[in-house]
Amino acid sequence: MNSSSNAMASPMKAGFFQTLEYPSQNEILIRDKIYGDHKISEPILVELLQSPALLRLTGVCQHGVTGHLGLTPRVTRFEHSVGAFLLVRTVGASLEEQVAALLHDISHTTLSHVIDWALSKPGEGSFHEVHKSRYIKTTGLPQILENHGFGNLRALDEELFPLVERPSPHLCADRLDYSLRDAVGFGKLPLEDVQRLYAALKAFPDVSSPQRIFMLEDGQLALAFARAYLEIDRDVWSNPAHIDMYKRTGQLIGDMIRRGSVNDEDLWKLSDDEFWELLRNAAASREMESMKRLESEGLPKDIGLNLPQGTKIRTIDPDIYLPATKQLLPLSVVYPEWETEQREYIRAREALRV
Repeated sequence: MNSSSNAMASPMKAGFFQTLEYPSQNEILIRDKIYGDHKISEPILVELLQSPALLRLTGVCQHGVTGHLGLTPRVTRFEHSVGAFLLVRTVGASLEEQVAALLHDISHTTLSHVIDWALSKPGEGSFHEVHKSRYIKTTGLPQILENHGFGNLRALDEELFPLVERPSPHLCADRLDYSLRDAVGFGKLPLEDVQRLYAALKAFPDVSSPQRIFMLEDGQLALAFARAYLEIDRDVWSNPAHIDMYKRTGQLIGDMIRRGSVNDEDLWKLSDDEFWELLRNAAASREMESMKRLESEGLPKDIGLNLPQGTKIRTIDPDIYLPATKQLLPLSVVYPEWETEQREYIRAREALRV
């Protein structure tokens, strides 16, 4: 631990559910309300957890403008990144896969996915993914990885690690962590059920298989989780009112960047609070009116609002292990009613598209 990290001896609140403590120069204690306490001593993990590039994410809300304005829990990109890391660590993943999980969101900008509405082009991926290599070059991460024997930089490409990133509707550390935190934060599942689900996670067939995947053995618990995931999508992730706030904020930011009153480099330098203050100082009169409406009016009523084209409609279909037959099957096969629920939900959401 260097001299700058010695100043971090007192506990650090990393986000809504998480605190970090520093019992010694070579250890970090993660206290997570969902995943419990975890003492970290591997040198590369200790250094990464104190790196400016990762600590920056303590000031970035998972839910962008709604998190910044206190309309949703202020879960941070940092605690989500640490959560994804703890998920793969718990099932015994390699150190390289743990690092990949910890760094999977490293290039997220201030206000998270709001910036997609500001600067992403139609059909393009999320802004932070498109510009990931651009951002990483400005950080000390490549040197940290090289110093610890990971100079090939594979750990900066989460797509190479199946437990970290896997296409929907399967489970992966990224999808699991943000949904478990939101399931508790939005009251969709009791904390005790989410903790049970975390404790029941395993890697199938094992953590070294090229096709490794997260699985659950408790079908009823998996069904409750899948239904909670659907409810969060309906009420938050693909909710027209939330998207309306993202879209309006994104348009405001995009206009200010394009006319040069805000520099896009600031998207990776400032916390949400700092960036919002920058916007206020740079806003023209009409833009200031838009900001004041966002701050004072809160979420609009979603009655009559449509879903913009390109909006993700999210469901999951967890893989369930059946010990009697030693098979891994999708939840929708084990419980056919879930297949019907998913199909009807997607049909209803699609009907809301513009």
